Amino acid sequence: MSRLITAALTAVFLLFANGALADSQEDRLREVLPEIQSAIMQQGLVKTLRTYNTARADMTQAEIDGLEATWKAELGSGNQPLITGTVRNVTALRMRKVIRDTGRVVTAINVVDARGLSIAQTSTLPCVWLGTTGNVTNIAAADPNMVLIGNVDSEGSSRLSQFEAFFPVADPDTGELIGAVILVVDAESL
Repeated sequence: MSRLITAALTAVFLLFANGALADSQEDRLREVLPEIQSAIMQQGLVKTLRTYNTARADMTQAEIDGLEATWKAELGSGNQPLITGTVRNVTALRMRKVIRDTGRVVTAINVVDARGLSIAQTSTLPCVWLGTTGNVTNIAAADPNMVLIGNVDSEGSSRLSQFEAFFPVADPDTGELIGAVILVVDAESL
């Protein structure tokens, strides 16, 4: 697994050539990203992703669309069993610990299975299925060692400059991509 992380970090640093982050932010990210990835991977994530992928292996697109419709219907309602099961499950709780341990450099973590369905969110997103989201789609088709970094954006509600980092999770036994992790990072904290 450490080879996967090392190769992924190499890919991350190559992606900074676009100049999206200031040099000091890039240097800080170089310092914290290996720790963050290691902490995430130590949370039983591979086993959890294997379990979800097995349970969802025969899921049809219509069933995925049904989950998405349920998610959207639950947003803003008092009855949120699907959302609660994704935001308050053991994996989400473990990811919140990772956020706390980073000193809140990471502000949110979303873990998706091989189909792009969220298995854990640390804050409620507007959707449960990210299978058609560009970065999730790109990870599924990418080299399992690559990490993609999104552009720094200013989030109007919090006034924080944030960016997203996406990295695939490979099964250490088979090398097969079994999911992905999406991090929201506070660029101002770097």
